[in-house]
Amino acid sequence: MGAMQRERGFAGKAWGMILAAALAGGLALQLAPPGVAADEPTPGAGITAPTQFPAVEPAPETATTTAPTAPLPAPTATATVTPGPQPTGAVPAPVTEPAIPVAAVPTGPAGEPDQTPAAAPEPLAVQGYVESGFVGKPFDEPIVISGGIAPYSVTVTDLPAGLTFNEASLRVTGTPSQAGNHQLTVEVTDSSEPAQTLSRQVAADITEYEPPRIELHTYTGQYPDAIVGLPYGQSIDVYTAAALPFTTSIVEGQLPPGLAWSNKSASGIPTTPGTYAFTVRASDQYGSSDASFSITVRASAPSAVGYVVPSAVLGEPYSAKIASVTGGVGPYEMWWGTPQHMAGSLTWHDPGPDGLTIDGNGFLNGTPTRAGTFSVYVKFRDAGLVEREIFWTTITVLETRPPAAQQPPAAQPPAAGEEPPATVLPAGEVQSTSDAELAATGLQTGTLTAHVWTAGGLLVSGVLIAVASHRSRKRAGTAGGPTA
Repeated sequence: MGAMQRERGFAGKAWGMILAAALAGGLALQLAPPGVAADEPTPGAGITAPTQFPAVEPAPETATTTAPTAPLPAPTATATVTPGPQPTGAVPAPVTEPAIPVAAVPTGPAGEPDQTPAAAPEPLAVQGYVESGFVGKPFDEPIVISGGIAPYSVTVTDLPAGLTFNEASLRVTGTPSQAGNHQLTVEVTDSSEPAQTLSRQVAADITEYEPPRIELHTYTGQYPDAIVGLPYGQSIDVYTAAALPFTTSIVEGQLPPGLAWSNKSASGIPTTPGTYAFTVRASDQYGSSDASFSITVRASAPSAVGYVVPSAVLGEPYSAKIASVTGGVGPYEMWWGTPQHMAGSLTWHDPGPDGLTIDGNGFLNGTPTRAGTFSVYVKFRDAGLVEREIFWTTITVLETRPPAAQQPPAAQPPAAGEEPPATVLPAGEVQSTSDAELAATGLQTGTLTAHVWTAGGLLVSGVLIAVASHRSRKRAGTAGGPTA
């Protein structure tokens, strides 16, 4: 038994030494400085050192020069200059040979003379139109020529009556007296060798002149009313002959205080109630026209409210209050609209509750002809042209009228000898099958504490039994004693 214990002691020591060696090796690797493991081994046993070649010394500098790769022209014969006697101890001055003159000859590849021909001029071209002109108005437009080599020799024929061509300035000038789309014949010869020639038809559109036209695109063609303290802005549209550029200005009267004229618009925040008249003038380079307007500024604005309406039924008459307006100037106009979408030049609106309209009192009336749920905005306008959006809402039109709600039949008392029907509990409730009260854990009230004490007692009993068993084994070993 003693030998066995000694062997176990030795084995324990061996395992301890192995564990200590492993820990020491890991600690050494962890604490090693960076780069030690990557050092190259020095030549030693079994490793042959690389052969050392003798260092190559640079060659001594000499006074030689590298010959040019390209042949030089033969030098011009020059007289030999012999230096005269020099003073004792003086260093003779170097003799510089004269530079070899080389003729400047254009060369191509491999030193040969460049024989590339000069680039040919661009082809002649004439712009195919001149700007529009007007009967009885000054006309002065150029004939635009490109390509070739200037100067050009140009003739223009088939000119409209009243116009002439100036060859020196290449311009058509005068006052046309006949309307129409005229075709001018332009013939051009340039100065290149050989000369280029071109004959071309050029369009000249002569129309009757009309002065600028002023329009105001509103509900009545007049400026809408403004409200003191509220932002205001309204512009006019101006149309000119052949889209001529134009200017606008106020030439008579005045705008309401707080508003200013800019380009084509009266805008700002009005400050004083009243009605203000003014005259707008639009002018282009040939003439002008005037238009008179007025703006009424009111002290207060109309107000409106909107209401949610019940569902309508397809094909059935319908009427419900959807909005009301107070203040402003009656009568009022109301309507609904749907969201607008644009894709390039295409514009469309979402479908709406067709067949239903809003009257001046704010009632949505009519017989719907389209079923669905529609998102719409409701707007109004009063007699003073004050236009406002009231609100966004939803109008629903059902396909068919839903059936009337039915009440459940009254409960009948049980017949003689029958058990009353079981009570129906609300969803989520559980009816107890005994008189015991249930706790939140689902166990009967008072039983949870008993279960906890029982589990604790079993655990303590197990620990005591294990300790007693260990002591019994220890006493048994002591009584037996070690064997020889």
